[in-house]
Amino acid sequence: MNKSNIKEARDEAKRFIKACSMALYRLERERRSYFLVGVAESGACRRASMDLTRALAKLRKSEP
Repeated sequence: MNKSNIKEARDEAKRFIKACSMALYRLERERRSYFLVGVAESGACRRASMDLTRALAKLRKSEP
């Protein structure tokens, strides 16, 4: 685990949280109960989730 991997994971986590917040805002604004499919916010949330997963895997696999 090195400083670069830690910062990358932190930054991806922040981006994921922001994407989730935007998706939740869209759900509330459109008065939807629980589905958000086929809109930019859902895609951004999924992409941020995948990038965060990769950053966390990299963090776990990094050499001492």
